[in-house]
Amino acid sequence: MFTCVPYSDDLRTGWDELALARGTVYHTTAFRRILADTFGYTPADHAILDADGRIAALIPLVIGRNLCLRRAGVSLPFANHLDICATSTAARAAAFTALPGLAAAHRLAYLELRLTDEEGAPAPDAPGWAASRANYTFRLPLDGGEDAVLALSTAGNRNHIRKAAKNALFAASFDPGNLDGFYRVYRQRMKELGSPAPAIRFFEAFFTHMPEYATLLTIRDRAGGRVVGGMLLLASPGDNTLYYPYGATLIEYNRHYLGNFMYWEAAKYAIAGGFEHLDLGRSPAGSGTYRYKEQWGARPVPLAYLTYSPGGAAAGPPDRGALRPLVDLWRAIPGFVTDFAGPRLIKYLLP
Repeated sequence: MFTCVPYSDDLRTGWDELALARGTVYHTTAFRRILADTFGYTPADHAILDADGRIAALIPLVIGRNLCLRRAGVSLPFANHLDICATSTAARAAAFTALPGLAAAHRLAYLELRLTDEEGAPAPDAPGWAASRANYTFRLPLDGGEDAVLALSTAGNRNHIRKAAKNALFAASFDPGNLDGFYRVYRQRMKELGSPAPAIRFFEAFFTHMPEYATLLTIRDRAGGRVVGGMLLLASPGDNTLYYPYGATLIEYNRHYLGNFMYWEAAKYAIAGGFEHLDLGRSPAGSGTYRYKEQWGARPVPLAYLTYSPGGAAAGPPDRGALRPLVDLWRAIPGFVTDFAGPRLIKYLLP
């Protein structure tokens, strides 16, 4: 009834139509091009076709090497979650069924999925499969307008938003010309967190390949005029959601509630755009960012990171806890070294 075929340009129109109707902006071929052009990953996308040759499900997949130089497939790196996009339950099941064969055909040490919806997915104890459920994404409902959305927040969060507005220390901008300033803040914050940052061309690629969906929100210090925070926001028509995948602030402004100001500007932008949800991104359970997002009234949605390893559990991705010494080392290395090395290393994290 269904067949699994490699992606080709002949499928592009139908692929993007299904992605934008039933999937997310991450399912589109534009995001595929961003990953390939920026990081040199090998695209290995496949489509599930029905008996009439029409696209019934999408399997976005890229292949790269991880830190252990194992050949890995991820659907998709630089996306916090990506459910199987399909026209029916049967097509969705066909996509899951095809995955072990794709891992074998591409000689992968492992293949990783990042799901919010596990319907039809293999059981974690199925041969070769394992699951991690340490992370959540947060969805802020936007119905009812600004007052209704603000009412979802805790009293403390509302107070911080009002203080930031009253102090008038910050000004919001949606000018993509501020990308250089945003990138400096982002790169600095990633170093403080112990993580490499991609090259600026990664962020530039969004405005090249999907300008109709990408928005840059930056926050300036009114006194000095410099960018002190920012978010890259992605509009997703299929699920009517505005995604916040990448962003950062300068921590010395935290005492002035910069983060509260920036998140509220993003929420107001999403409300004005008629979106149903603002996706605030991934946080580990119990973390500080988990609690911060929770105070906005956003709903925590559990993420299931499913890994298929033909060679067993030892062939899966590196254990995050084992990377702690590398995180501490990255924080200690001088900035001029990490600025140079970061864009060359991050592709191996398959983040």
